[in-house]
Amino acid sequence: MSVEKAIRLLEEARIDLEVGNYNKSASASYFAARMMVELFLRSRKLSIPRRDDKLANLFENQGFRELSNDLRKLYDIRKKADYLGKFVSREEAESSLERAKGIVEALMNRLGRDTGDSASETNEPV
Repeated sequence: MSVEKAIRLLEEARIDLEVGNYNKSASASYFAARMMVELFLRSRKLSIPRRDDKLANLFENQGFRELSNDLRKLYDIRKKADYLGKFVSREEAESSLERAKGIVEALMNRLGRDTGDSASETNEPV
């Protein structure tokens, strides 16, 4: 699990979106965001829950309310893509990709700040 893998998943989500693979795009977006959340929580020496709702709750408890809500929305669309008999729309895939990008970028900046690699600001707590 790495930042590079999360970035790669975002790129794959973008490509899938462009070619009309909306279910795959939504799923890749979710996993990119989840991977970054897990990396961030591990950097704080926290145990990673298996259940997606528990992961979002733990992330929220670290002060990331808005981003944790985005993670929950990503998970809901991913469930639709992977488990339900419905298709993800283009709009849902687009919003998933944007939400995932927001989570990945915020946490990349935050991880960089925590290790002294970046002085970037985010809207989340310090």
